[in-house]
Amino acid sequence: NKNDLKKKFFQKEYLLNNSINEFTKNYLSIWDGIVMGGGVGLSIYGNNRLVSEKAKFAMPETAIGFFPDVGGSFFLSKIDNNLGMYLGLTGELLQSKDLLNFNLATHYCPENKIDNLINQFIVDGSINNYEIENSSFFTNEKFDFINNNFSGNIHEIFNNIQTLNNKFDIFNKLQHKCPMSLAVTALLIKNSSNKSLKDCLEMEYRLSQKMTNRPDFGEGIQAVLIEKHH
Repeated sequence: NKNDLKKKFFQKEYLLNNSINEFTKNYLSIWDGIVMGGGVGLSIYGNNRLVSEKAKFAMPETAIGFFPDVGGSFFLSKIDNNLGMYLGLTGELLQSKDLLNFNLATHYCPENKIDNLINQFIVDGSINNYEIENSSFFTNEKFDFINNNFSGNIHEIFNNIQTLNNKFDIFNKLQHKCPMSLAVTALLIKNSSNKSLKDCLEMEYRLSQKMTNRPDFGEGIQAVLIEKHH
């Protein structure tokens, strides 16, 4: 069935992402649960990004034959020490401490204090930054491993980690992703560190029209999101 729905959908979505980024007023995003894919695009360009202890953030698109879009090439490529490359390829979940550590979130607030914080924000635009008690899921050893091995194209990354296939179970995780998605994502993040969000979104739009027409995309949606047999 030929139609232009994929064209219209991604155009509107990416234009909205860019509009949020260019919005001149204070924009408060609250991450208090699952924050993935399109939800990231609606919230990560707010200048205040508040995270609670219940936040679960990921860009898991390599599992469905796609790539980290909604500006993923922009914000993932800006994270130091190859962490953005790692997150884009693996789709690993991040929780509150690491979201703050990687500058993806700007403030922490316990879930039971969010309503009070919103009311205060409405009154005077201020945000109380509570002290976080959660710990990081990334050890120094894991940081070093990612920094040393997650650069270059997908072949170089696989060569780096293949001989260490029990290390953090990363090799096994990547083997369950779509191979074309991994190759495209690595290239995309590698080439985007100096690009603006607008340039990244334009590039992602062109890529989206190619990727959604591949059989992998339909199969990935069916296997992961509908039938859930992965």
